[in-house]
Amino acid sequence: MNDPQHISGELSETLESLRRAIENNPREPPPESKQDDATPLAPVIQLPLWPEHRRAAPNALFRSALFPALNFQQGRGFVKNQTIASVGGVTVLFTGERFDQSDLDVYLELLNLARIHPLGTECSFSAHGMLKLVGRQTGKSDHRWLHAVLTRLSGGVVDISDHKKRYFGTLIGGGLKDEISKHYCIRINPEFATLFGYGMWSSIDREQRRALHRSVTAKALHAYYATHATPGPHRYDTLAALVGLSNPNKRQQRATLIKAHDILANEEIGFLSHYERQLDTITVYLNPTPSQARHIARRAVTKCGRSRSPRRARDSVDACGPSKALPPTTRESVDTQSHRRP
Repeated sequence: MNDPQHISGELSETLESLRRAIENNPREPPPESKQDDATPLAPVIQLPLWPEHRRAAPNALFRSALFPALNFQQGRGFVKNQTIASVGGVTVLFTGERFDQSDLDVYLELLNLARIHPLGTECSFSAHGMLKLVGRQTGKSDHRWLHAVLTRLSGGVVDISDHKKRYFGTLIGGGLKDEISKHYCIRINPEFATLFGYGMWSSIDREQRRALHRSVTAKALHAYYATHATPGPHRYDTLAALVGLSNPNKRQQRATLIKAHDILANEEIGFLSHYERQLDTITVYLNPTPSQARHIARRAVTKCGRSRSPRRARDSVDACGPSKALPPTTRESVDTQSHRRP
């Protein structure tokens, strides 16, 4: 048996050696605890929270031919750094497989899902649910169609500039699909929110767009006019370029545009109260949304406030009065044809 005094001496010596080791090598705190107070929190970037019955996108998408009114019967073309027709001081370039209005249907629903999440986080949805949202059937061919749309949206590169900020990248940042449950997870690039900056975005009525079904020219015009409170006259050539009509026959282009305006003005859709067409231009009168009506009212008040002299104020009473806030109904020239809802 060992001597108790010897054991006690060894234990004391071991404890003393351990004490000296601890003193000479103080334990460092975990790296994360040192960083907690110094690391700034990353800003949360989120899209505007528009109402559930609306669908929204940056004006750069609605005011350009990025999603043209085309039916790709012979297959889609691939383009590289192609300039896309646009208005409103925006430059749009595109590289990839061409989009169309059905792609925009899906993309608007993706943005609507993403608006309640910080950008860059995953948004999940079922293929079945997305197909129902865009008014499609839910068979195998429709599932293949949806996957092709998502692949196209994640592969096409847009280069959009308002000459202050420039976004270049894809519209969705790829995603993941569960082949068993048919659920998708996708991400929207946080930098994409730049295109919504300074209020440069617009929303459209979801039910109106759905009621347009596959009237792709009417859908493109519906999105474009939604970015205006009071659209002015537009040349047929300008509208044809903005909605992406590729038919070189000017007469047929004009007939297509007039037919689309008829659809937007009919009672089922109710987007336009009426429109007037002249020789080279067409002027539409919207049934304004509440926000557009407020914008029109503010502009009318501002215009009235600019009167400087009693005579000028007297002469401008009618111009600023309620009767002029509505579209003209009796002042039509000989060359003007007015089209109203029945």
